[in-house]
Amino acid sequence: MSTFRNSPNVLFETTVTATRRLSPGFVRVTLGDDRLRDMAPHQRDQRIKIMLPVGGDYPAGLRAGLPEQGWRREWRSTPDRERPWLRSYTAYRARPAARELDLDFYLHQPHGPASTWAAGARPGDRLILSGPHVRAGQPGYGVQWEPGPATRVLIVADETAYPAVRGILPSLGPGVRATVLLEAGTAADAATLDDVTADHSVEVRLRDGARGGTALAAMVGDWLAEHGAAAAGAGSRFYAWAATESSRIAHLRRLFTEAHIAPERVHTQGYWHDRPTRKEIAD
Repeated sequence: MSTFRNSPNVLFETTVTATRRLSPGFVRVTLGDDRLRDMAPHQRDQRIKIMLPVGGDYPAGLRAGLPEQGWRREWRSTPDRERPWLRSYTAYRARPAARELDLDFYLHQPHGPASTWAAGARPGDRLILSGPHVRAGQPGYGVQWEPGPATRVLIVADETAYPAVRGILPSLGPGVRATVLLEAGTAADAATLDDVTADHSVEVRLRDGARGGTALAAMVGDWLAEHGAAAAGAGSRFYAWAATESSRIAHLRRLFTEAHIAPERVHTQGYWHDRPTRKEIAD
């Protein structure tokens, strides 16, 4: 547990205050609680943990304010039949002044635990989450977006990473040009990002029944065939960020390597697993 000794994350006990269906595949769940005034709004692709209750309730030991090292110890000691499902989500829009947080859920088909919970969420439902306390500092904790001096960026995402795209694009400086490659099941899901992608170059490719991440990898290969040499020559002025199904990540990294782009100028991350669900997918 020493890994989390210096984590700024603590538990927040929240309540659903509203839900909104954004598109066929997305639902936005708004969470509220007075203690959310203390959750740091680091935005970008900041990742937090949510705990989905098993049997409708939470173990008594998982309480607001518990630091990450402590709640993980409590979580692991809980019998499996009572242990909450643990999942990572992007906290792109925390509003401390309003004591609110929006979480956008992509509803996988078939539903996993998080999709099932989000699809059925109603005002008054409880959700415990682990996020950074504002007094802990560490604004980079849980944020993988690190473009450095880049003025040309490539952002690659399937639906699970759309909330991160929504957090990243508004953070770009005025001199940064972005290309956004989006995989989608339906055009309506990709259109949920139209307000933040309007000033950037965007390509959307539908899966058309292919496995998740397949269309995205093809888009990256096509983009690199045309622009890879220029991206490699730009050195630190180029940066790529890509998130999709975990088994596709090695292939994506290989494409960037074959294009001679330095590994430190590329961030890739598996955001979901195309396999049977488990209690915990990632730390």
